Amino acid sequence: MSSNDILTKLVKDLSTAIPGRPISVLTRDPLTGSFEAPLGRARLDLPGLVVERVLAGDEWVPWEHDRGSPSDRVGSSSLLTMVFPICVNTSTEHVVVIHGGNVSKQDIRLIRGYCRQATLALDTRAIVEILNRKIERLASMICMVDELSAVQSYHDLLQTVLDRTAELLLAEQGSIMLIEKKTDALLVEASRGALHEPARKIRIPRGVGIAGGVVERGEPMLVENIELDPRIGKKNRAHYKTSSFVSVPLKIENHVVGVMNFADKATGVFFDDVDLRLAQTCASHAAIVLDRKELCDNTAKLKRQAITDHLSGLLNRGGILGRLREELSRSHRFAKTMSLVMLDIDGFKKINDMHGHATGDRVLRRVSEIILGAVRSIDISGRYGGDEFLVLLPETDMFFATHMAERVRSDIAQTDLSQELPDRIVKNITVSIGIATYPSHGTSPEVLIDHADEALYRAKANGRNRVSVY
Repeated sequence: MSSNDILTKLVKDLSTAIPGRPISVLTRDPLTGSFEAPLGRARLDLPGLVVERVLAGDEWVPWEHDRGSPSDRVGSSSLLTMVFPICVNTSTEHVVVIHGGNVSKQDIRLIRGYCRQATLALDTRAIVEILNRKIERLASMICMVDELSAVQSYHDLLQTVLDRTAELLLAEQGSIMLIEKKTDALLVEASRGALHEPARKIRIPRGVGIAGGVVERGEPMLVENIELDPRIGKKNRAHYKTSSFVSVPLKIENHVVGVMNFADKATGVFFDDVDLRLAQTCASHAAIVLDRKELCDNTAKLKRQAITDHLSGLLNRGGILGRLREELSRSHRFAKTMSLVMLDIDGFKKINDMHGHATGDRVLRRVSEIILGAVRSIDISGRYGGDEFLVLLPETDMFFATHMAERVRSDIAQTDLSQELPDRIVKNITVSIGIATYPSHGTSPEVLIDHADEALYRAKANGRNRVSVY
């Protein structure tokens, strides 16, 4: 039975027990504190003094209309109204209003008895709602943790944390803002509701505004009414439906890295301490996401550094050999061909001897750029050692491998390096290329490399600047 059902039954039972009297039930608005929206037959605006006495704990308050204030007597005047409070969790949330005079003490006891029964029913209903809400929140927390483990994209992770937390808090609007290292300002990384403006990058300086203040102090902020709170005291913005919000800092090892903000509770009431604690719990999950990203970024960076040749920017020897093993395994598993191209710069030792290693390094970098520009996005390039390069061509047979190798050879031969090197000491260079194809020329990395190397030296022996197939 809902709260409205309980109150409706109360009015019906009282009308039967005390017939002939207009009876109303008013409900307290949590934002304004006034009692309104009666469920009975009449609507009544209670004077402030009556409301004060009801909220102060009086069991009932007689009120004479003609005087406009509470009365200390129970008379027979037709203008006399009796107001009986109904408490939920020790707080007066509703009042029963009995219109008309001649209210006997027996009637008062009877009305109080009905009100106590309604209070008991409403308290039970409130407890059930609280328990159900806690169960829902616990289930949502479990779902959020499970969902986070399945999401891989960093921005999707942040959006998931924000959306699930907003659902738990019943917040229609929310955002996650992170400190941008180069500006030390807060940047919106995830948002929902009216705050969701994906095309716009909103930045807030540290210490400025509510979010900036939360980051600066490292302490959460719970506000019931932004216009009345002495810490803020400013008019609520038009795109917010309510004046209550909650903001919590995001911390990694006690270091503040951002803030989560939530506004506009769907029920229209203000956020409370339960919401604040829940937001802080979810903020810890968001911090784990951020920490995970930083760890993954650092790990990926170290991994790239470990397998990257710093001179050419291509994979180094270990990196290209690792990828060769992976591609051979995949080609074997799916019965696909694969070709290996080995490339060597003609006369590179003479360039180093005559013009120095700095010039030789520039030549290596330029050749690396030409290789990357000539091959496909699925192809894998690496520096094998010295002036030797390997290019892996997945799902490519001997014919197409030769075509690709010719393109690389031609692009390098046609490049005028004199405009790029100091003193224009080297104008053109050429390369010799050898090709071996899986499985025709071998099935292991060692055999394919040996056969591509043999083809390479055959190209050199036949005059250089050419492509040879094993």
